[in-house]
Amino acid sequence: MAAAPASLRLLGLCAALGSLGCGARVVLISYDVGPSDRADASAVDVPADLPQPERDAGFDVGFDSGPVVVDVPVDLGPPCPEGTACDPGVVCRLGINRCTGPVARCVANDDAPFGTRCPGGTCDGRGACVAPSQRSCPSASETGCGIVNLLGGPLSMGDTGAFRAAPVQRMITVSAFAMDASEVTVARFRRFWEAGHPAPPSRLAYPGALVAWTGAVVEPGVAGACNWSAPGRDYHPINCVDHPTAQAFCVWDGGRLPTEAEWEFAARYTLAAGLNPGRGYPWGEATPSASCDRAQWSRCPGDDGGGTRRVGRFANTAGFFDLAGNVWEWTADAFSPYSDPGCWGGRTQSDPYCPRGASGYPAIRGGSWISDSVTLLRAASRDDAYMPATRSAILGMRCVRARAVVGGG
Repeated sequence: MAAAPASLRLLGLCAALGSLGCGARVVLISYDVGPSDRADASAVDVPADLPQPERDAGFDVGFDSGPVVVDVPVDLGPPCPEGTACDPGVVCRLGINRCTGPVARCVANDDAPFGTRCPGGTCDGRGACVAPSQRSCPSASETGCGIVNLLGGPLSMGDTGAFRAAPVQRMITVSAFAMDASEVTVARFRRFWEAGHPAPPSRLAYPGALVAWTGAVVEPGVAGACNWSAPGRDYHPINCVDHPTAQAFCVWDGGRLPTEAEWEFAARYTLAAGLNPGRGYPWGEATPSASCDRAQWSRCPGDDGGGTRRVGRFANTAGFFDLAGNVWEWTADAFSPYSDPGCWGGRTQSDPYCPRGASGYPAIRGGSWISDSVTLLRAASRDDAYMPATRSAILGMRCVRARAVVGGG
């Protein structure tokens, strides 16, 4: 087969790979490429044996697809600066750092094409990995530690088969962010408490909004099924934590509570093999069984004498654990029906945040270990069953962090 002129091949290759971003290294492939060569709901989540009504202020239930270096390197941009996020399609020069998917692979030289795994990390521009920024984690390998980086993008919030999640909001976009792979554990929260459990600033920066923090930092409850003082539950989710304290922990840890849009993007739009965007459950469309094959719900036996299970007991979904079941998770938003034009109302929105709702209660997500309806485990389900001061054994949290994508396509 006759080879195209080198100049034309270079232009075509640059056009094809020009979206790779900063420091992308493009190479000329062999001039003789033969045809055989490669081508590239009415459910209420309150136990019957607990105090009623549900809004109880104090009850405690107690691949590597990077370029192949063959011949002549051509730089399409400057070297990637330190801290460049590891995202699909981003190739960082200097070494080279190749970053793929939610798990970074930092490559120091061309002889190591598959690199060193750096879970949730970022390339530092010199072939090394920057560890996840979780102040509560002395090691990224500790159970309950780790961060999943997300590019953000468009999503449709809501699902007519989910709880209190209609009408669907179809024109929502979220910016890039990073989210805890697991619910915050007792061990992580204890480090915050022992560090003096400081209150956060009165105004917290969210994409496009300043969010007020009011209240006080309060020690988790210890009654009933609370994990805080129970022996052997360091790697269970911290529960019995009220909303202001959950936000205070996240700020101390280097982040903040997620918005509803961020939480739903992580649960329904994070992509991996076999996962479609807008799926019904975090893991897909399969309904979880009451024997707890996919999530801790329906009052299945817990671990270590608790109602919850240790985080990470179930298979991860695109890097996340327990986005359904174990504990409901606080979000930053006040709950408001999707029909409310004040916060939602079907209009186009970027990084939405709802500051107020009719009940004045925060939105919660994910279902819990006592949820007895699969509807509550759907990834779009939402509720406002608990006032901010509630410390319940079915309430916990995970944190998010804003992140900048350097040199995107």
